[in-house]
Amino acid sequence: MNMLPLILLTLVITVFNIFRSAAAMNAETQEDLMNLCYIVVNLYDCVYEGDYHIEDNGNIVHMMKGENLVDSDFSIIDSIKEKTGVDITFFDQDTRVITTIQTSDGVRAIGTKANDRVVKEVLKGGQPHFYSSTLVEGVRYFSYYEPLYASDGTCIGMIFLGKPSAEVERQICDSIGPIIIFGILTMLIVCFITICYSNKFVSAIRRTEAFVMTIAKGELHTKLDADILERKDELGQMGRCLLKMQRALQELVEQDILTGLYNRRSGEKLLKRTCENYRKSKVSFCIAIGDIDHFKNVNDTYGHECGDMALVKISERIKEHMQGKGFVARWGGEELLLVYDNVQLNTAVSYTEKLLEEIRAQRITYGGISFGVTMTFGIAEGDDRKIEHIIREADAKLYEGKNNGRNRIVYETGVALH
Repeated sequence: MNMLPLILLTLVITVFNIFRSAAAMNAETQEDLMNLCYIVVNLYDCVYEGDYHIEDNGNIVHMMKGENLVDSDFSIIDSIKEKTGVDITFFDQDTRVITTIQTSDGVRAIGTKANDRVVKEVLKGGQPHFYSSTLVEGVRYFSYYEPLYASDGTCIGMIFLGKPSAEVERQICDSIGPIIIFGILTMLIVCFITICYSNKFVSAIRRTEAFVMTIAKGELHTKLDADILERKDELGQMGRCLLKMQRALQELVEQDILTGLYNRRSGEKLLKRTCENYRKSKVSFCIAIGDIDHFKNVNDTYGHECGDMALVKISERIKEHMQGKGFVARWGGEELLLVYDNVQLNTAVSYTEKLLEEIRAQRITYGGISFGVTMTFGIAEGDDRKIEHIIREADAKLYEGKNNGRNRIVYETGVALH
């Protein structure tokens, strides 16, 4: 569809130039014949003095110029034809008396007649005419006819100058040939450039479409090709807008509104991916479920706004702690899920112990009141079991810790760090 208007435009321009060149060649041929006619007439005036007139001796009619017999001397017109390729004829009224044109028998066409149209328009009309197609002795000519006048102003005949149409058409073809070649080359180059650009554009559109379809299926972490984002056109702008939409969807679908952590749905999805990675590549991982101790008392004592702020501050602390170690999600209420990637149980316990120390040291200020909170964690090491079983183990250890005084880490049944 992009190429069609360009092809049509190239064809229109090429055809226009062809017709314009043909018209220019016709006009040039006409002017050349008119100028040559003027030269021939003046040449005869120089060679033969006097006016044209017809002398009839009864049986023989001669064209005279002054006292000179001109219809017996063909040297002038033959010489001009040899140099220019133009045929020349002098008419006594409508009859050829001097000519370079030959009949099919190879003799000069003396005594043959002009066609009726020429006789009517030139001889009787008294006006010169140019014809783009005149049939003379079986040959088509680009021709120019001009009436010849005697000294008394009477029209005694005509002079004809003509160039065979085949020769003129060959010159026209030679003239328009480069135009046609240039038009074809231009069209091919334009088509090639258009195809290359269109293919890149369509490819970018299809990749953008695939990106949108992937997001529509819930794969919100898919990446859009960088070359689309680097484009300076509307497609690049659309790609950058899609990235903003993707981030907004991630925040809406994946993040917990209050804490900015992953929500439970996203946490389950990421945990499933971690388990699949363990089954394929045996990359170890550990799960820690943490719960803020006596969080209900914070809400009841200082209000829910204070409790929300405490949850946000703790979440920020844990999110910072988990950078480069894995991810954290809000599991429900004041309960958080921590997943440590590529670590053994002892390393995960060490990480969590350090985190718990940071939480114990943190002070939360609200309305002029400063207080601290603690947390209890249950840790389970990942293996080939179903996700539900691993979570259930970590959850059981969490409740073991809560039932045995809180503010601790339980990583093996009966073993806790205070």
